[in-house]
Amino acid sequence: MNTTKRIVAAGLVAVVLTLIGVLGVAHAQSAPMTDDQITRIKANCTSAKNTLNQLHASDALLRVNRGQIYESMSTKLMIRFNDRVSSNRLNADDLVTVTQTYTATLTTFRLDYQAYEEQLSKALNIDCSKEPVAFYDAVASSRTKRTQVHTDVVKLHQHIDDYKLTVDSFELAFNAKGTN
Repeated sequence: MNTTKRIVAAGLVAVVLTLIGVLGVAHAQSAPMTDDQITRIKANCTSAKNTLNQLHASDALLRVNRGQIYESMSTKLMIRFNDRVSSNRLNADDLVTVTQTYTATLTTFRLDYQAYEEQLSKALNIDCSKEPVAFYDAVASSRTKRTQVHTDVVKLHQHIDDYKLTVDSFELAFNAKGTN
């Protein structure tokens, strides 16, 4: 798994560096692109599209694998443990609260990833040799949406950590009751 993460990370770094080189320095949406920037996009159109296609494929695979893991965390671990605690007439309120927050963030992750994937597909469907400005803007929008997906992933990991801490607190309270 660590090897896969390293490969994906290295690939993403390569994509970012390539896109920076192809698209040049980011411009404000209101500032018009220079002729030099437009020329660079046209000249490197094939390379940029190939890089984006590779990113699209690797992100899709990563999304499926990660999505399954995140889903399993919720359905096979959190919800089942919460149900078990509740069925034993123990207080699972804190566990349920963290699980609900995690589930809401997972739903947001799915929606944000779908928006990112759709935007990246739109960018890939633009002929950058004929419409370099539209291509650049579509890639910039994709980048923004991808950043949101990353933020969602960070939140999911934080909720996983919160759930672990909540389970640890539950365990301490349970053990303290058992010794009294």
